[in-house]
Amino acid sequence: MSRETRTLFVTALAALPIALASYACGPRGGTTEPKTKPPVISSEKFAGATRCDATKPGRELSYHDLAGTGKADMVEVMATVKTAGGSAETRVVCMEVDTNRDGKLDLLRTFADTGDLESEEADRNFDGKSDIWITYEKGVIAKQSFDSKFAGKADEFHYYKDGKLKRIERDRNADGEIDVWEYYVAGRLERMGVDEDFDKRVDKWYRDEIARAEQKKLSGASAMPAASASAAPSAAPPKKKAKEAQ
Repeated sequence: MSRETRTLFVTALAALPIALASYACGPRGGTTEPKTKPPVISSEKFAGATRCDATKPGRELSYHDLAGTGKADMVEVMATVKTAGGSAETRVVCMEVDTNRDGKLDLLRTFADTGDLESEEADRNFDGKSDIWITYEKGVIAKQSFDSKFAGKADEFHYYKDGKLKRIERDRNADGEIDVWEYYVAGRLERMGVDEDFDKRVDKWYRDEIARAEQKKLSGASAMPAASASAAPSAAPPKKKAKEAQ
């Protein structure tokens, strides 16, 4: 995959939460009671759906017909939670959406009691199985996991810091081990390590010299004189067993 293609691919994936949000943030007021109601997604399908258990005390279901077809295409679980001030308030803790209007819920979002977005899961190819999982920390994206081959397990992982992409890890041969490591600086691919023979060790490093030069320039402008000698080395690190950094 060329660098240009990879950049477009990563950009599209990074924008996915915004696309998912467009389904989940539809109008809640003025919707009529739908004539038919879809079954609520079970925890067997979505790992985070325990938050969607409406049978727990203080919870109730709310159905919405956003498309105006007479069928519910969004289900919310409302829960009574305590606010920071100690008062009781009803908030959405789970939202499930039928994004393609086929009568089956394929997007799940869960929310913390504070109201912050907590997680998202979606079935992108509508085969009844989750193939993307997104986690948030205090409402800010922290990690995305993808089942890029729709094989039933995640094989690509995107890690974020303060909402910015920092690292991507890929499992190309579906053996459950990471064999490609990509590191990003200011949204650009800075270097990539590849395990070519799948022995869990980086065999080759590819570097974006332009991105590294720009980062070095920015780091040098902001660093103290005494710290200039500790700039990151330009040589590739020696081969060693790659460890996943959480």
